[in-house]
Amino acid sequence: MSDEVEPRPLEEPERDALQAGLDDLAWTFAKRATGLAPDDQPATVDDAGPGEDEIRAARLARATVYKQIEGLAASRIRLDVGQALEHSATLDDVAAALCVSRQAVAKRFGDLRRGERVVVVISRRDRVREYPADSRVRVGEVGGPEQYDSDRGVWPAGRRVRAKARHAVVAVDGVVRRIYALDPDGWREAETGKWEFTAVGGRELDAADIAAAYGAGELPLRPGDSCPTRAGGAYRPCWF
Repeated sequence: MSDEVEPRPLEEPERDALQAGLDDLAWTFAKRATGLAPDDQPATVDDAGPGEDEIRAARLARATVYKQIEGLAASRIRLDVGQALEHSATLDDVAAALCVSRQAVAKRFGDLRRGERVVVVISRRDRVREYPADSRVRVGEVGGPEQYDSDRGVWPAGRRVRAKARHAVVAVDGVVRRIYALDPDGWREAETGKWEFTAVGGRELDAADIAAAYGAGELPLRPGDSCPTRAGGAYRPCWF
């Protein structure tokens, strides 16, 4: 982990603010679910506020909302931990951030980093888009000599991925279409935190080179293999 960016535990006022924000959010969605405006206190003889039935319904609705938040939080924790690991975090870093043991992290998130080899996976639809503000202007399945420039960037590749990746796999509509051999010293930071790769020879690999790399265990995928888009969008590392 970088010495310049160190996460810290939330202080008590921050935790209180977070709890208050979650309560407000949960109440908002609980009210939508019940169609009520529940109060924290039951109605009294002199109080025209909600009665016991309304409060019970509202509290159960908020419990349902918090259950949804619990599931969403778990999935977001997993996503963020995976991204952190891909960007050079260690299991000890994750354990410190979550205030749990390294063993607990390894048990819960160990599957996020399988193997020591990695390929860069780029997933896209079979279409072309134009971005006047982008130096490449056209991106996607542009074809011809422009295709290499479209494929090579820009991607949020972490330091560890840039150091270890030897191939980039391009999948179109969920099927592998092209593979490049990467020059490990050819990464260029085109935007802050986003990089362009350089392919060996400035071209995609031919069938013979792909077969040789796959046979040597250097590739987990070949053209024609299924490669659905996963969480994280157009770019993701694939450890194998």
